[in-house]
Amino acid sequence: MLKRILTIGAVLAGVAVFIVIVVVLEDRRLARLTATAPGQVTRVVVQTDSDSDDSSTVVHFTYVVAGRTLGDQSTKGGDVSDDFLQGAAVTVCYDPGKPADTEVYQAGRTCPPR
Repeated sequence: MLKRILTIGAVLAGVAVFIVIVVVLEDRRLARLTATAPGQVTRVVVQTDSDSDDSSTVVHFTYVVAGRTLGDQSTKGGDVSDDFLQGAAVTVCYDPGKPADTEVYQAGRTCPPR
């Protein structure tokens, strides 16, 4: 019984460490997104998991950096399609050293995203 409890504890600790690493890496990525560009939503797709009824929204968008039009997409948790209507203006935060690394927010947001 003790061995089983220790095994479960070790698995849970491993999962917790993994989650912390993922969160820290994402925080570091977002901290590098210090440049801002106006963008426009080109497509919005709401995806729903039939087993859990959980949904996510994939926002496709374009933005201009140094005269070059770029496109990307961002997946948001839940159905946020009302916040990102097709054709709507958005704020794109990007890494000035790697403009393809982005995150999209409703218009008016400042970067870096926090």
